[in-house]
Amino acid sequence: MGRPSPDQPDLFGWGPRYGIAADSDWSKTLIAPGWVRYFFALAPPIEHAAAIHDFAHGLRRSHGLRGWPIGPERYHLTLCGIERYGGSASEEIAALEKVAASVVATRFTVAFDHVAGHGSLGDRQAIFLETSQTFPILDRLQKSLRREMRARGFRTPSKFRPHVTLLYDECPFDKPIIPPASFPVREFVLIRSVHGASHHDHLARWPLRDHADVA
Repeated sequence: MGRPSPDQPDLFGWGPRYGIAADSDWSKTLIAPGWVRYFFALAPPIEHAAAIHDFAHGLRRSHGLRGWPIGPERYHLTLCGIERYGGSASEEIAALEKVAASVVATRFTVAFDHVAGHGSLGDRQAIFLETSQTFPILDRLQKSLRREMRARGFRTPSKFRPHVTLLYDECPFDKPIIPPASFPVREFVLIRSVHGASHHDHLARWPLRDHADVA
């Protein structure tokens, strides 16, 4: 379930058994059309997504970046997920919905205090918001989803690095400290992303509870 064929790596964990070395750059490997990602994520509310978009444009201007912000409708913080190559995914989606329904978590606010870049110099880099803080509720939510996914046969690794991608660029990039940028987390969503497409499909969403509602 959610497992690719021997020559198709997982989105969040792959190795030599799938025909790609563990230290390979997946961003240069997953270039064929047809790759689809299904993942749980936190999406900022509309007004906060707009503020992130304004910040991304300002960052682009101040640092001489050439890439364009990915857009308010695509900003998100990935929790965990899978990918597959083409075909129907109704079975996987149904199983992921059961995963989400089994998880209980409370509302919280996540904040970011610096910008970072990931990628080799001269190559296309992801530029993203990142945090130096820890958010126990966020960590518990991610671990709960990952645990339930594994219990249902999905492969997903334990590594978790909370961030929100802003844009992609080939320019060198430093790590500026920024005034804390935050957004309230009131729900998490299941997103479908088709490689090469410039949009996300929000398939389902699950509200988080108030602290008083959680025993």
